[in-house]
Amino acid sequence: MTPEEVVGVWRLASYTEVGEDGGTVAGPLGEAPAGLLIYTADGHVAVSMMKTGDAPALETYMGYSGQWRLAGDRMTHRVQVSAHPRMAGTEQIRRVTLDGETLSLRGTAVTPVGGRAPERVLTWRRAKPDGIAADGIATDRIAADGTASGSTAFDSTAFDNTAFDSTASDETAKQQEKETH
Repeated sequence: MTPEEVVGVWRLASYTEVGEDGGTVAGPLGEAPAGLLIYTADGHVAVSMMKTGDAPALETYMGYSGQWRLAGDRMTHRVQVSAHPRMAGTEQIRRVTLDGETLSLRGTAVTPVGGRAPERVLTWRRAKPDGIAADGIATDRIAADGTASGSTAFDSTAFDNTAFDSTASDETAKQQEKETH
């Protein structure tokens, strides 16, 4: 695998933890986490992952950004900023495999769980901007309330800045200021 093959945007397909018996269980973001991993050609990395649904999970959001490098089957993420401050300034080293449009990263948890640092496996699928993974599998869209909609249609109006009426926001702010004085 070459660095050029890794560059791009990836959608989280699964996030599991390997148990002491070798079996896998859901990772800290629950059964169906959502996420994006972005590798740029100039060596920057950004990852954001979140829990979806109502089931309890150890965490609800994980994310960091920094720089990346690939050496053989080792991917190193040099963390510059993180939702977990203990990760800033660290290097996260993962075993990496690429099988077509599927990228897998395996590594040890940053923080021990129950006295041991479990191995975690994150599987990513190359993303397309229209919400369809490169393998044709629809990716869930996450609504504002955190639920997955399952829609595969790209809604360009979600990014339409012309729909934003700044005068309405200005009027609302003025009214709120009057009410507090």
